[in-house]
This record gives sequence, C-alpha cells and structure tokens, in this order.
Amino acid sequence: MAVTKLGFAWLYLNEDTMKHAALTYLLSLLVLVFVTGCAGTRYPVRDYPYPLPRDDRDWEKRDKDWEERDRDWEERERDRDRDWEDRGRDSRRENGRSYPFSALDIPRGHLPPPGECKVWFPGKPPGHQPPPQSCSSALRNAPLGAWVISHEGSRYRVSIFNRNRRNIIDEVRYYLAN
Repeated sequence: MAVTKLGFAWLYLNEDTMKHAALTYLLSLLVLVFVTGCAGTRYPVRDYPYPLPRDDRDWEKRDKDWEERDRDWEERERDRDRDWEDRGRDSRRENGRSYPFSALDIPRGHLPPPGECKVWFPGKPPGHQPPPQSCSSALRNAPLGAWVISHEGSRYRVSIFNRNRRNIIDEVRYYLAN
C-alpha cells in the first residue's frame, strides 16, 4: 500500500485507485484543452466567413448579385468561344486541333495499333523508340517532353507532355489517318 498526502490530510490509497485518479485527471485535462482550443477566439467575428443577410432586402440584393455574376460568367464564356472560332481553331470542346497525317513525320509502321498507345521521343530515330503499350501505363509513365500517341479510329491523338513538370500535358493534337 502506498501512502499519499493530499492537502492537509493523510489518505491511504492503493495503487489501482491512484492509477484511476491519474487517468481521470489526464482525461479531464485533455477535454479542457480541447474545449478551450475550439473556443470562439479562432473566429472572432460572429458571421465568419460570410455574414447571412439580416432581412428580406438583403436576401434580394444577394440573389441579384449572384444573378449578375452568372450573366457575366455566361457572357465571358460566349466571348471566349467566339475568340476561338475567330482564330480559326476548332471549338474548345473538340479537345485539340486536327492536322494532316503528313505533318506527323512518323512512319506508319511505327504507329501504335488501335487500342494501344506508344511513347514517342521527338528527335530520336524511329528504330530507337519503345514498343506500344497500354494507354494507361503510357500516360502514367510518360517522361518529360515525350509524346504519347494513341490510335483513335480514323485519327491519331498526340499528347505532348511538358518538358519541365511531370504528368502535365501541354498540348493535344489530332492527326487524320487518311
């Protein structure tokens, strides 16, 4: 039996009671720290981060502001689409620009079969290029500056990867397989 002095009195406590008291003390201390850490001092303003409107006029003003933002957004989207069409490019929804097959400068025998992809290193001769592989592994493991060529029906899709940052596609081109 251990003898512990608490306050002015002598109490005789066994080890189990002392362990239970210590655990209770630590648990209450942990709860106190958690409660005070989650107090309102983190967000001192009552309506953080966005104040709610106080009356109907404020709600109407807020709705009107959102409607104006939506109209502005739609107008900017229309202008952006018009700009793309004025430049002679395909619509952005086409995901790239179509080029003639002759501009690809890759022999037909070195292009991937339908359903597969090929990693292509520009500047290397065709005989030194890696063999075709699955598109998921080719896109996932493409090195910096490489092209990933996939055969999509009547065209070839060429994803040109960034030379400085991994897994970033700079441009997508489509070459017609006529």
